[in-house]
Amino acid sequence: MKKLFPLLLLFLCLSLQNHAQENASSVSQGRFVGKTIPLKDFASLEERQYRINEIKIIPNNIRANEKLDLTGLPLDGNDPMRQAKKGKDTPSYMLEQNFDGISINESGGATPPDPSGAVGPNHYINAVNSVLKIFDKSGNLLVGPTALGSFLGNGTNGGDPIIMYDHLADRFFVSQFGSANNSLVLGVSETSDPTGAYFVYEFVFDNFPDYPHYSVWHDGYYLTANKSGEVVYVLERDVILNGGEDPQIVGFSPPGLVFNPGTVKSLATSNMLGSDYPENSPGYITYLQDDGWDESVTFDHLKIWEVNIDWVSATNSTISDPIEVPLNAFDSVFAPFGSGDLVQPETGQKIDMIGGIISYAANYRMFENHNSWVITFNVDVDGNDTAGIRWVELRNNTTDAWTVYQEGTYAPDDGNSRFMGSSAIDIQGNIGLGFNIGSPTLPVGISYTGRYESDPLGEMTQTEMVIVDGVGVQTYSNRFGDYSHLTMDPDGFTFWHTAEYFKLTNEWQSRIGSFRLSAGFENDLSVADIINLENDIFTNSEPIEVKIRNLGTENQSDFPIELYLDGDLVATETFSETINVGEVAEYRFDQTLDLSTQGQTYNIRVKVILDTDQYSINDEKNQEVRHLFNNDIGIVSFDSPESGFGLSDEEVSVTIKNYGADTQSFFEIQYAIDGGVPVLETVSDIVNPNETLVYNFSQTADLSSLVVYSIEASVNLGGDQFNSNNTVTTEVENKICAPTMNCSLGDGIQLFSIADINNVSGCEGYGDFTNLTANLIPGNTYPLTITTGYGNQNVTVWIDFNNDNDFTADEKIVNNFVIAPGETGGSYTETIDVTIPASSNLGSFTMRAKTNWDDPVPEDACVPSNYGETEDYTVNTETILNTSDFSPLNNSKLTILDKGDKQYEAVLTTAYDGPAYIAIYNLKGQQLKFKKIVKSSVDSYVVRLDMSQVSTGMYIIRIGGKIGGSYFTEKFIVK
Repeated sequence: MKKLFPLLLLFLCLSLQNHAQENASSVSQGRFVGKTIPLKDFASLEERQYRINEIKIIPNNIRANEKLDLTGLPLDGNDPMRQAKKGKDTPSYMLEQNFDGISINESGGATPPDPSGAVGPNHYINAVNSVLKIFDKSGNLLVGPTALGSFLGNGTNGGDPIIMYDHLADRFFVSQFGSANNSLVLGVSETSDPTGAYFVYEFVFDNFPDYPHYSVWHDGYYLTANKSGEVVYVLERDVILNGGEDPQIVGFSPPGLVFNPGTVKSLATSNMLGSDYPENSPGYITYLQDDGWDESVTFDHLKIWEVNIDWVSATNSTISDPIEVPLNAFDSVFAPFGSGDLVQPETGQKIDMIGGIISYAANYRMFENHNSWVITFNVDVDGNDTAGIRWVELRNNTTDAWTVYQEGTYAPDDGNSRFMGSSAIDIQGNIGLGFNIGSPTLPVGISYTGRYESDPLGEMTQTEMVIVDGVGVQTYSNRFGDYSHLTMDPDGFTFWHTAEYFKLTNEWQSRIGSFRLSAGFENDLSVADIINLENDIFTNSEPIEVKIRNLGTENQSDFPIELYLDGDLVATETFSETINVGEVAEYRFDQTLDLSTQGQTYNIRVKVILDTDQYSINDEKNQEVRHLFNNDIGIVSFDSPESGFGLSDEEVSVTIKNYGADTQSFFEIQYAIDGGVPVLETVSDIVNPNETLVYNFSQTADLSSLVVYSIEASVNLGGDQFNSNNTVTTEVENKICAPTMNCSLGDGIQLFSIADINNVSGCEGYGDFTNLTANLIPGNTYPLTITTGYGNQNVTVWIDFNNDNDFTADEKIVNNFVIAPGETGGSYTETIDVTIPASSNLGSFTMRAKTNWDDPVPEDACVPSNYGETEDYTVNTETILNTSDFSPLNNSKLTILDKGDKQYEAVLTTAYDGPAYIAIYNLKGQQLKFKKIVKSSVDSYVVRLDMSQVSTGMYIIRIGGKIGGSYFTEKFIVK
């Protein structure tokens, strides 16, 4: 807002009945494509992995959201409605179903997935860009993955799928882009069985209907799209449900609408939950208006329009002028769309969080004395692209227009963004909210929270719960979402949510989770909270207060409530008042508790006793509380340094906590490395009771050696009454970097053979083979043989000749040699001549081989690439052949025996009894093998030679010692 509006402005929203009406701007017909065969009879797609260059990145359409009016509120960037703390109420009903839906490898390799889903009495349908699956409600796969283009008969997989369950008709609805230019195709199940046949229709528009979002209403299927001109449509639902010809579609251009020139032009329509609705109720359309978009938007608000449909004479259908519902100031703008908003861990690639649009879907439900409409959208809560979810519950009734009943911004201050939200309201008025969560340190996952109808307004009171943790990140595109989808079970109580997360790096996966806030039992009491009981200084007569919630559908009164201390029942009292359905009551026990022992932790348990209770799991609440010492400072965690690569002078950081009841400051803190002289400093900051402080030592730690360090940190508070938490120890290893890459498609190294090393390996991503040593003589040339399972593979090999753990350009012995240029999958082997520089240092060194598909191997040997592998070996350059400390060679003899299958045996008969060295050369003088040998018997050295990896031809074998100038040489032929 440009100005702060008084609350009186809320009452200036006039009833829509008094607003002007505009007629529909167009009426046309859809085309009946036909009836499909049963969906279960379509072929399932085969899963395959997609390379980054094969992934189809679906283009966006006019989505460069940016702030145009810099005077828009909030001026300081801080969201005034921010809920900075998570709800602390443990959900009475935990996550029920939780399973993976569709992966990128099943979808045809498109991103973003645009996940959508809907639940019926017995099934859940999940769709992403180009495919769908049908599950039973236990997560068992029944159908799919099935290509949407095949199923809907349009032969294309254009994207932007939407799934709905039309509970008013007990049918399922599936839609995506059509095959005709500027079209949408949709199918509605012929019966309540979603695995059966569908009626399919195609609708053509005046321009491309991007980002289509639908809703179920009693008089039509409502549709909005991101396009110019008409952006609101209503489809003739009754004709579609009956498989009729030429269903009408009525288009509207909402008057008074303001768009950010680059914002997604897709409004939201009211989606009906439940079977009750006001007679002759119009359809409702809404869109947010941000004063940061345009000077003509003078305050942050929602615009709402009414649509009245007349299917007898569709041209008489009307849309109203909008009413404006003021909201508290918000900032709906992140970075310009396409550049990405959310920083991900360990990659420079950001992903979109999508601001400036109402999230799908905007769910509506009728109650006894009001109607509720729940709306969510993503907002920037701090001016630094930290995302939260602004949620709004609007209410109206038969006489009053829509006004804000409550609003809040769910954005706990923990460094994580919450975005891509979706919400719904159950039959008791409880609100569930699903969303993605991520940050520069947290891979994107999926979580949910919620609130009860009787909870404090504007607050999500339920503890945030994880549906699935993210594992990977996305490195090739900013595209994410573009939406998630939370829907209601026909039971009226169960929320079903689907969204995207990264199961592996660059591999998205849809996930489905279901949860309830209430189960609809007649009799269900729960202990919601033990009030205001925190760690403190206690007495021997502490009062105990609790909150009791009635989750059932019947009022409750006159029931027992029990109080326990450390497992012992200390009181049974009677709650004699009445708790109405959905309400919360507070109760204070007459019995007090003795919590007077300093330093002791007590367990307090409260339980309600209701003989007819139908869900006993939530009947009790446990809480531990500690009687604090006055003076107790401890260290919670060692925050840095952490084990890593290339460590040097590292910052030492710990988190301190004041466990005591008194405020503390100016106390000593220290750290020591491997028991050495401690670094002693003073903490001058004030640390209040139960607060934490991150302390960064001014003196860094020298961790430059490649060893494991033991670091101990301690706080030294004079008069500390509890010393067990004063010290923490961590181990930090300075490691040589080990970049892990994706070799699952055959990229990487399947054979690495040089001199003494002949290593056949699988897909490790990173393979530590430093136990294998190649003896290589400076100045000599050796054949290096590499096999890979995918063509167009670049290979670089370094030897770290100065042992500084930094593989530099002058240490390359192979520089981006390409194996099988232009080829794809298969087995490809190349032999590369490798020369060891004559000036090389003598000693033992690490040899690193890296591959990279379709691009040069990065100059930095520590940087991972998308496809390839890293393998480390050991090279020894100290031993030189061609010298000997053999005794005089009289009466000595070298014999080569052919054992078949390219297996040979070299036998040196001699009186010499010391160490010897053997080498094998080809006729080009390239050394193929080199190793030390010991005497096998009193008079001979015997060496088995495996020549299976070389081609047929003549080879030379030499055997000699370390000092002197003589050696044995013999030629032999490999057949």
